[in-house]
Amino acid sequence: MKKLQLFGLLALITISFSNCKKTADAGPAGATGAQGAPGPALMGNIKGFITTWDQYGARILANQAGDTVRIDGTNRWAITDSTGLYTLPGVITGTYNITVTKPGFGLNRLQYIQFVGGGDTYRDARISQPSTSNVTALADSSGAVTNNITVYGTIPADSHVRSFIVYVGNSASVSPNPTTYLIFNTKNVNANATKLSFTIPKSDLNDAGFVTGQTVYYAVFGINSGFNNASSFEDFTTGRTVFTAISNTPATTSMIMP
Repeated sequence: MKKLQLFGLLALITISFSNCKKTADAGPAGATGAQGAPGPALMGNIKGFITTWDQYGARILANQAGDTVRIDGTNRWAITDSTGLYTLPGVITGTYNITVTKPGFGLNRLQYIQFVGGGDTYRDARISQPSTSNVTALADSSGAVTNNITVYGTIPADSHVRSFIVYVGNSASVSPNPTTYLIFNTKNVNANATKLSFTIPKSDLNDAGFVTGQTVYYAVFGINSGFNNASSFEDFTTGRTVFTAISNTPATTSMIMP
């Protein structure tokens, strides 16, 4: 019996010492190894096709030549041939931004092209004619129950389906410039329509930061009818879209946020 008691006491002491064992501290980190040499700079070509579109969203198949494709910040540029193909030869490995322009069209940008080099890299783009559809009168109202905002106006008749865009901002300077607007909304209208209206949920305005009693400003432009074909690019500073082929003269209005 005494042997069993002695054995139990020894086991208890062993467990106590095991539980009190200190975890070893991590040793110092080893030296960082040398960074390897950068990869080789290779030379290659950036190529692609530029397609052109009219203001109603239809592809223009004639006159594909004459688009200027330029690497931003350099003197490197190319002109498209009759098929819309451009070639920027002898480009060194790197990251590039490219701007596409043509007289009578909105510009487009190809941004942050990761060019490996050593061959051909293809990047296509689309540019479109600016809209000639202007809004001749513009007003707004607030729904009595929903508080949704309606911006409505008068437009000249046209035999084509057309599109419009309303920019919404917190100052009278609201425009397609991404630093001046907070949200935008688009609307298609049928051929020969003479009325235009946008319904903007109040929740969208709240999400954009507007509060009751604040003045909301609206500017409406005509825009290319095929939004996917319109000259546009993302502004990485604001995270907003820049449309570059819109009508020249906006219609504007403002209202107090309900």
